[in-house]
Amino acid sequence: MITNQMKKHSVVATFSLFIFLLLGIAQPADAQFYFKNAEIYDFQKHEFNQGLHFNFNTEREETQTEFWRDYEELNTGDIKFQLSNRFWNFMDYKQEKIEFNVEIGPLWGNGNWIDSSSVANIEADHKIFGVRSNASASYSSRFYYNNKNYTLVQVKGWGRYDLYNQISKGISTDSNMMKTGFDEETTENKFRYGIEARAGWGIGRFKPMNNFMIADYLLKKYYSHRNFSQDEILKFGNEIGRIKSQRDISTGHKTEIETAQMQDFLNQKMFLIPVNSLEEEWKSGEFLPRFNGNRVEFGPFFKYFNREPDFIYGGYFLYEHAKYCSVKWNRNFSAGVNYNAYKKQDWILGEVSMGWSYFIKLKSQIDFGVKYIPGIALNDSGETGSLNHGFIPYLGYFTQVDSKNRIDVKLAYRLSEDENLMLSGPEISVAVYRSRY
Repeated sequence: MITNQMKKHSVVATFSLFIFLLLGIAQPADAQFYFKNAEIYDFQKHEFNQGLHFNFNTEREETQTEFWRDYEELNTGDIKFQLSNRFWNFMDYKQEKIEFNVEIGPLWGNGNWIDSSSVANIEADHKIFGVRSNASASYSSRFYYNNKNYTLVQVKGWGRYDLYNQISKGISTDSNMMKTGFDEETTENKFRYGIEARAGWGIGRFKPMNNFMIADYLLKKYYSHRNFSQDEILKFGNEIGRIKSQRDISTGHKTEIETAQMQDFLNQKMFLIPVNSLEEEWKSGEFLPRFNGNRVEFGPFFKYFNREPDFIYGGYFLYEHAKYCSVKWNRNFSAGVNYNAYKKQDWILGEVSMGWSYFIKLKSQIDFGVKYIPGIALNDSGETGSLNHGFIPYLGYFTQVDSKNRIDVKLAYRLSEDENLMLSGPEISVAVYRSRY
């Protein structure tokens, strides 16, 4: 007899195999680019964003001692006003990113709750409504000793405070097995915070292709009668990077002045006739870093959370590959494994991710793919548990409505055989914001 669990696993495996085949078959023809290791691709950008961020997620918390167990699982949604400050500085000898983020807004959700002790066992469904606030800061730096070898330092801290009204309805069973109805309305608050860090050593480099992409697009669109070499595209891309690196976020920038500088370069250095419509295209192309290259890194890490699991440490190994196929396409692949040590139980977790990014002109980007996450729990006796599988198909869409306004949508669904390793459920994120850069 085929059980529901077997059916579920069969559907998961079939769906994930379909995604992998789709990604493998739907490969566009690669452009004939060969990116030399000695070539330098700089990327410098500072942006300040403000807007609204909607998020829907499945959350779970559990605390268990010898005498007491508290378990809660919630489907939550929130709409928060968001302020974020991001800075990228990718140069020949270092690649660093700094980010600060603050959010606050209404929170709602529903789920179930178990409060079990020697006195009573309460099982209830509850609904919540209140306010959620988040704050986070992160820093990462890859310092290159030579063209390929680097050391990594990465630190992130975050905090979250929720204040909400909770309505719980269920059944309470006392120590004499007497059942009574449970109906309670309370005001609750949660303060959660964490910090995580990793250090590592690596080989390889991801080259930021944003300026090369813009140069590639503009030259092929406005000067289609001429075939440009890769060196010519890179030369124009470096000029685009130089122009953008002069921006000051506090005073802003004028696109007409920047366009005039670009026109002068095309005319004087590349002997091309200026095109008046370049300014309209110049207002776009403000994507997150788009990469080409390979890198391998490994090292130790730790994570601290003020709830269970409170402190995890271990080591990781990661391989990443990104391919600039053409102006329109990027191929991305990564594979990694990490060993997680914990006071109650250790586990080994892997992740293989395969996906594509499709760029529509210089305005929009579509991301799609799937992640495969296998995991094995290690028991105290030294025996390993069974291999459990998880899959996360994902889809993302980003568009630049105009020179300042953005829309960023991310959809994913977690499919897991063992919810102790990964909680199943949807993840939805929609951000509508205004960007200053």
